[in-house]
Amino acid sequence: MRHRECEIRITCDGQELDEYDVQVNGNVVECYVLSESGKVFEIMCSNTSSTQISTSTAVDGRVFPRRKALRAGRKDETLNYVVDVDNMKPLMFSDISITVTDDDNASKEPSSSANNLGLIQISVVRSTLHRTVPWTPLRNAEVQNFGAFHERTKKVGVHCVSLGARTSIPEPQTTLRQVVHIDDLSAPYIVFKFQYRPRALLQAQGIVQSIVAERPRNNSGASPDLPAVRDAPVQAQSPDGVSHRKRDDNGSGRPLKRPRQGGSSSSRVVGPLVSDTEDAKSFALKDEEDDSAEDLDALEAQIQAIRQRMDRAKRKRIPGGKPRVVKREPSPIQAGGVDGSVIDLTDD
Repeated sequence: MRHRECEIRITCDGQELDEYDVQVNGNVVECYVLSESGKVFEIMCSNTSSTQISTSTAVDGRVFPRRKALRAGRKDETLNYVVDVDNMKPLMFSDISITVTDDDNASKEPSSSANNLGLIQISVVRSTLHRTVPWTPLRNAEVQNFGAFHERTKKVGVHCVSLGARTSIPEPQTTLRQVVHIDDLSAPYIVFKFQYRPRALLQAQGIVQSIVAERPRNNSGASPDLPAVRDAPVQAQSPDGVSHRKRDDNGSGRPLKRPRQGGSSSSRVVGPLVSDTEDAKSFALKDEEDDSAEDLDALEAQIQAIRQRMDRAKRKRIPGGKPRVVKREPSPIQAGGVDGSVIDLTDD
């Protein structure tokens, strides 16, 4: 996310995580990102302004003991959890441990610790350099990983951020920068909030669209069973500024038919870093069937069986089992010849 000439990104396996439902409210910018248990990630910061900034990082409500100062114009700086001059601890998405018991004191974590689960927050203030001093050990206690949470915290299925084992820093820092803050720490210049969730939770909340895989097709190109549900069609933007839904072409220039549905439903398709959202309805494509002789024979047999059942039902309703003679008047409507084709009377 980028706000006020400062950019914060979360990367995993060298790729930036997609950001969903980005919201800006004054100095606060927030979004959702997908988390995957066991994945190590990094927080990257770029300062494109003409002023030095100082950042404070917190994961799940746990604040890093030291801030990070970035001079004006610095890009892609990693906001690491630094332990000492030579070592740091990587950040990793993890499953939380749940305790199922009637004893409220059995869990290692108080319920208040669960309030900030799933939140990565970076506060930014503007600053100026005061002086450079030699590195000194941390005075504050190191951040600890979470223990077990009680089931009553209602956090089943969510993730937390864990600190990995110590790893060496490629370029150890032997000095610290003492700065003077321009902005009050209680009123930061910018606040970045990343709400991280597993994919299943974001799909349940409607933030990330569900992905439905298509059924495999046989050699003829048709689905062996029921037609698969495909992703909602993309809204195409025409030169006149009006959104039009793309049509699936069946080769004849006409769009494929859709079966009548009992109700309409729309889902909000939210893509990463988009300003405009569109509503799209998912639909099932109907595969066309060939009118082969075998299919016609089967249909005629079914029609004949239905007629016989109707005749038997009529005879049961007449005393003595004799059919009643009904005088039929000639119909003024003349039907054309039937060539065996099926007339589609359903709505497109």
